[in-house]
Amino acid sequence: MVVQKLHSTHFIWVGLLLFCFVEISTCLEFAGAEGQWARFSVWNACCESEMSFNMKTKSSHGLLVYFDDEGFCDFLELLILNGKLSLRFSIFCAEPATVVSDTAVNDSQWHTVTIRRNFKNTTLTVDNEIKWVEVKSKRRDMTVFSPLFVGGLPLELRSVPLRLTSAVAKDQLPFAGWITDVKVNNEESEMITSERVVMDICGRANMCLNGGVCSLINSEPTCDCSNTGFQGRDCSEEDDNTEGPAHLMMGEQGKNKGQRGEAWLVRSLLSIQGKEEYVATFKGSEFFCYDL
Repeated sequence: MVVQKLHSTHFIWVGLLLFCFVEISTCLEFAGAEGQWARFSVWNACCESEMSFNMKTKSSHGLLVYFDDEGFCDFLELLILNGKLSLRFSIFCAEPATVVSDTAVNDSQWHTVTIRRNFKNTTLTVDNEIKWVEVKSKRRDMTVFSPLFVGGLPLELRSVPLRLTSAVAKDQLPFAGWITDVKVNNEESEMITSERVVMDICGRANMCLNGGVCSLINSEPTCDCSNTGFQGRDCSEEDDNTEGPAHLMMGEQGKNKGQRGEAWLVRSLLSIQGKEEYVATFKGSEFFCYDL
């Protein structure tokens, strides 16, 4: 790391300049096409566990999440119905329990969704809204055999009788919109395979808010929050500390078979009106903070 001071030897505080290498998950774009789906590893949602993701859509209907015990009794499905999220699940062939959020999600804005399993109880969180429901089952734990499907279901499952535990899942419209940051128990869940799903890194799903500019650096999205008055990986956090074009957040270079990308070199110049200038140059492949 090299820090060079120009013009004067007098040191002044110029505020906190924070550069962070942050991994930003690839965004999945769903066109709502027949036969589209994304398959993730089995989510063992039997007892106490949770999954979460971010979503953006303007559609009022669509299948977001589905998994089951492959045709017997247990299942969980998350749908968009009339612009709101509806979660429905059953254990041990009990009457399915349903919880519907009050938050409309078909507004083309990003929403954070969390499904939390706790034996007979399931909690649905949409942004800051929390709702839960309990199934009246003789058994506490849920049996899960199928993969975790996101955005739709394969045609071979929908066309064969008794392959899906939920009687209505096969008739649901595929999801149209974007999904990112799919996590199970706060760890990123890797997509195994997909059909008719586009890896949208910036594109129409631009995750940079408040006028931030998204661009690709080494195939990773970068949000430049300069001159927006905001900071954070998506320029959503109000920046009260930095004056001028001082904030830039960059996504970590993409992983290749679990390996982190090579170090990046970032150079920033802070100009303080009529006073002093500082140049900060550093390398890093993970998280680095420099306080001027």
